Amino acid sequence: MTANPLVAQVLSGESFELQVLAAQGILPLAPEELIELQVRLASQGDPMVAKYARSALEAVEPRLAALFLGGEASAEVLAYFAENHQEPLLLEAILRRRDTPRDLLVGLARRVSADLQEVLLLRQDAIVERPEILAALEANPQLSIYSRRRILEYREHLLPRDQEAEAERAEPGPESAEELTAEDLREIARVQALPVEGEVDERTGLSEGQIRALPVPVRMKLTRGASRTLRGILLKDANAMVAVSALLNSAMTEDEVEQLASSRTVVDEVLAAIARKRDWVSRYNVVHNLVRNPRTQVGIAVRLVSRLSVRDLKGLARDRNVSDAVRSTAERLYRIKRT
Repeated sequence: MTANPLVAQVLSGESFELQVLAAQGILPLAPEELIELQVRLASQGDPMVAKYARSALEAVEPRLAALFLGGEASAEVLAYFAENHQEPLLLEAILRRRDTPRDLLVGLARRVSADLQEVLLLRQDAIVERPEILAALEANPQLSIYSRRRILEYREHLLPRDQEAEAERAEPGPESAEELTAEDLREIARVQALPVEGEVDERTGLSEGQIRALPVPVRMKLTRGASRTLRGILLKDANAMVAVSALLNSAMTEDEVEQLASSRTVVDEVLAAIARKRDWVSRYNVVHNLVRNPRTQVGIAVRLVSRLSVRDLKGLARDRNVSDAVRSTAERLYRIKRT
């Protein structure tokens, strides 16, 4: 966030009227500063201010926003527009940016239109880093014939099967979770004045509602060494980067991982991250829960089906809560294994 003193004054929360003016886009700020500020206001603080900010962001001129998203916009802004806007021009700017978080690309792959699928498929650098992008595209109900053909070509040439499987099995290091700065501590002090809502983490003294009101970068930093209560809150975060960071930066117990693998309230990227950890998917209950969880990406679930017992394959073949691809794979393997 910029060091502009006017922006700092708005974020301090000292003046409700100033926050309203900022949310409505009336303050004399550069467009990039204003958009960053409105994104921050849209996800924290007073509900009225957040409503004004969301309305203003919905009305932003697409070409202006696209230039900003394709250039200097922060990861928090990229995530906001990816989650809340359907304008093709804006989504294309996010897809084309070289440093767009890969988890964000995975999420977009599940829902972008045929035209934007082609843009995403040009991002071979990102696909090599995160082969899950291809699995997410395959789960897209709008998947075009062209995109399906390109995915097959990529699996054959860009990502040979043994390389892709190794990439999916590879155990990633923890997500970035830096130390809290003085500005972060001021943000924490600010949310402490908000009403207490939901479970309270004893270590930080913050409630679930107060933690949700913190900016994404601060929530990311709180994932490092989080207590069980705090990581339970952060694992359910709507922002994929925060949730995955909470998974990888805390000492998860076996029971927690098993429960998480069956959870239908976490973002899909958390389940994908569990599937990439060899230590976790070496446990049968984790694999079983992932395969039975309808939120698990289809490509991952299908890959794990072969690890199930004959008895569980039989039950999975009749389970209407999973995808047709998972169910048919289970039925085929059941017929093979029972003979």
